[in-house]
Amino acid sequence: MRSDLPMLVCKVNQPDGPVAYVTLTPQQDLSTRGIAPQEIVGQIIDPERPGIEPDNFARNRVFVEFLHRVIARHAPSLPALQAEAQRQGEGIVAIVDGRAETPQDAVPPEDILGAFQVAEGRIVADSYRPNPNHRILGARGFFQLDPQLQRLLLEELAASVGEGNGDGP
Repeated sequence: MRSDLPMLVCKVNQPDGPVAYVTLTPQQDLSTRGIAPQEIVGQIIDPERPGIEPDNFARNRVFVEFLHRVIARHAPSLPALQAEAQRQGEGIVAIVDGRAETPQDAVPPEDILGAFQVAEGRIVADSYRPNPNHRILGARGFFQLDPQLQRLLLEELAASVGEGNGDGP
């Protein structure tokens, strides 16, 4: 599966056997300090199976919550989202996963990260609602973000570990 995000499989030997985590953290960082919970995108259920497929992947709730906090904090400042809110005027504006084949048409629920409330052409503060049906890994690969959101996600992941708090932003 291909993603624009720098996905890495990290194999860890546990007392119960090997575990394979998918992370966005560079190998050199993991080698020196280990891996924090919010850095684990998910786990490969059967690490002996080749490749990473949706039926052999379990997303990590801690990472998903971290991802949504980053979106809630930063997406309202994205020019494209602001323009869509202004165009729409009222209602909701969705954050569509970059892997969606036709983002201007009907988008499958698994490709909608979440949505913001829009009023008078502006995004309503603190209105972000994550979509529980979004899939971190689907048939077309791992989730894909707007390039600015991707950069902010990676920066906040690094900062959350650098602060040593493991709780995320």
